[in-house]
Amino acid sequence: MSLFRIEGLVKRFGGLLATDHVDLTVEQGEVHALIGPNGAGKTTLVNLISGLLPPDAGRLLIDERDITALPAHQRVGAGLSRCFQVTRVFARETVHDNLMLAVQAHAGSSMRFLAARSGERALVEQAEALAERVGLSAERDRIAGTLPHGAQRALDVALALAAKPRLLLLDEPMAGMGPDESARMVALIASLRSEMAILLIEHDMDAVFRLANRLTVLVQGRVLMTGTADEVRGHPDVQAVYLGTEAEGHS
Repeated sequence: MSLFRIEGLVKRFGGLLATDHVDLTVEQGEVHALIGPNGAGKTTLVNLISGLLPPDAGRLLIDERDITALPAHQRVGAGLSRCFQVTRVFARETVHDNLMLAVQAHAGSSMRFLAARSGERALVEQAEALAERVGLSAERDRIAGTLPHGAQRALDVALALAAKPRLLLLDEPMAGMGPDESARMVALIASLRSEMAILLIEHDMDAVFRLANRLTVLVQGRVLMTGTADEVRGHPDVQAVYLGTEAEGHS
């Protein structure tokens, strides 16, 4: 049984069919990459999954629970967490304060003045564990907005991990990174696969082929194919629309 399943998902914008009866599954412990050329519908599909857009037809299920009608914040409670293309951290706060806000939000805490010290210690320990998990322990007292781009992206992942997701949506996590930063992000994503399923949207095809157990190719709102890296690389239709000469400038 798949951890996450999309069935016949449709989204129209006027006369434009942005997603055309999309079917997709993500298994526990899998990094599943979603790729495709400009205008393929990737961003629309991710917004449908995360609840930023309502579908016109179809269903989304986590562990067989239908989340199609749930608002975005309730999908987080159902096990879904997302990192966006644009890094979303509290730039004027420290790394530690960013993480404390995240763990407090998901623990139902609101900085109550009469909260038990043991509960506060537990939240601090969770924040420290998240910092260590993404390689930011040495930066815990640094203002988040002063971090290098790659470290800010790692912090963004940590904020998403605070929700303890079953399914993590990563929307172009390597965007704007240099080779060293990309390598660290690839290592982080690879280390997460044993803890959760990951749906990855990424332009760095070397990283995609290193990470993904399976890939789904989206073209003009339709699934062209789903397969392993070797199957996708070797498919002539994929080479024509994405990996070949037309791949330059994709999004």
